[in-house]
Amino acid sequence: MGELEKPIREISIPKGAFRVGDSENGYYFKIEKICSNKNNVKILILSGRNGVRFDSKWFSLVCPKDNQTSIQNLASEIESFDGEKIYLKSGCWLK
Repeated sequence: MGELEKPIREISIPKGAFRVGDSENGYYFKIEKICSNKNNVKILILSGRNGVRFDSKWFSLVCPKDNQTSIQNLASEIESFDGEKIYLKSGCWLK
């Protein structure tokens, strides 16, 4: 099986942004601000296809009672985005 082609990083992608997903369905995320005491985070989301701004807003961490996580390590925790929620590998999400 050949290597998957990595998408080209557009010049409009801000420094510090990271990509989640493949070249067809992925997004770039840039964590702008974290408020740990309130479990809130402001994230800039850009389209993975062309780097066009999708949204920039505050998200709140939501976890099932038996599955808690910290918002400090989001770059390694983000698994997917459905246009509304950002899903984390821990089973929690940001809404």
